[in-house]
Amino acid sequence: MGRLQLGRKYTPQENADIVAFLKTLTGEQPQILLPLLPPSADSTKRPAPFD
Repeated sequence: MGRLQLGRKYTPQENADIVAFLKTLTGEQPQILLPLLPPSADSTKRPAPFD
């Protein structure tokens, strides 16, 4: 991410420090619930850019 998104190169020691930090994080991942959408049909109105 640092190289691709920020254009920065990290040293092997910096990479190890980042990994060590990430391994200290605890807790449960938040649960992401996606809404249930009604089924679409050929008669379903489409958004304007997709007409």
